[in-house]
Amino acid sequence: MKLTSIQSLRALAALLVLVYHTRAHEILAMDQNGLTELPLINFMIDNGYSGVDLFFVISGFIMVYVTGQVLPRPMTSLAFLFARAARIYPLWWFFAGLMMAYFYVTYGVPLDPGRSLGQGDFIRENPVQHLFLSLALLPQPAIPVYGLGWTLVHEMHFYLVFALIILLPRRFLPAILTVWAIGVFAGAMAGLAAPHAIDYVSLAFHPLSLEFIGGCFAGLLVMSGRRFNPPLVLGLAAAVFIAGLIIQGEVTPFTMVWGRVLWFGLPAIAIVYALASMEANGRLKVPGWMVTLGDWSYAIYLCHILVLSVIRRVFLMLAAQLEGTPYADWFTVGAPGIMDNILFYLLCISLSILTAGLVFRLFETPVIKLTSKARRRLFRDTNAQLKPAPVKAAIW
Repeated sequence: MKLTSIQSLRALAALLVLVYHTRAHEILAMDQNGLTELPLINFMIDNGYSGVDLFFVISGFIMVYVTGQVLPRPMTSLAFLFARAARIYPLWWFFAGLMMAYFYVTYGVPLDPGRSLGQGDFIRENPVQHLFLSLALLPQPAIPVYGLGWTLVHEMHFYLVFALIILLPRRFLPAILTVWAIGVFAGAMAGLAAPHAIDYVSLAFHPLSLEFIGGCFAGLLVMSGRRFNPPLVLGLAAAVFIAGLIIQGEVTPFTMVWGRVLWFGLPAIAIVYALASMEANGRLKVPGWMVTLGDWSYAIYLCHILVLSVIRRVFLMLAAQLEGTPYADWFTVGAPGIMDNILFYLLCISLSILTAGLVFRLFETPVIKLTSKARRRLFRDTNAQLKPAPVKAAIW
């Protein structure tokens, strides 16, 4: 059973991040043009990074769902890890490779030696280690070679821990998740976490893990039939999430450690629970185009930064080429009027989605088919494959 509600939430999460970064590139383009106009979208999008928090909650839910019927065996755990790695790494390597190629053309080396906040020192002194840790999605003092990879470092950590958890009988899962959550909370409160996970300790105790664990609990509740008034839960949770987008102010170290979990992680858990409950109760129908965007969400997430960077540079080039003509202001982001801003957003969003669709069709889908065949050959025991359990009828 493909949960279309969860796919629609994937689409929403990807679009939140896309619009958030489009706005950031709009502001950067204004700066490059020496202009100070307000961004086109200046409301509820300062915290569009909240799409990442929604992604993390969804990941926890999906892990509980797809392992609903597996037995606690080492081969099951290995099959799970293989499936997760095959889903994450190939597309990550593709876009990280593109970024490395860009850095090589720009700087003569396949990395960015000019990173700020002390990261440049680590990169310059340990270039090979930086590239290896980036490609392997392991924690390091610097942001990965392709900046978006910091979220995938957390994802892979989640997968590794969950692979160990499913070695134990399923009936222990709620207790294990509770112990995990208490450990993360205690470690974070003891000061072991940091805004950026620079090592295994700060990664293991980062409060973002609580979003993943919360998604796991949401999955357990939905599958067990414990679905209390989903429309009410959805309405309240959506209101809190939107309030967070409106109210939460400047990004601070607290925001990146606890603030985002409180403002966005908690309501995201409730939203995932409510929508999946409504679908399980037969009270939700998701538009097909949202499901398609959900299928493309990983490609949207990874490709959009490169697309936005290209469009911003093309706008700068066209504005210079058309200087003195009536069309120059269309491509001068920050010029009087909103034509330039609207055109910038339309192209950034539409071309990012179009690029993601092409990447999904031409690269991601063939890779998924190949790795799925490989998993079936490597793990012939049928129980070693992922087996979602039937979702029980509502008991609440």
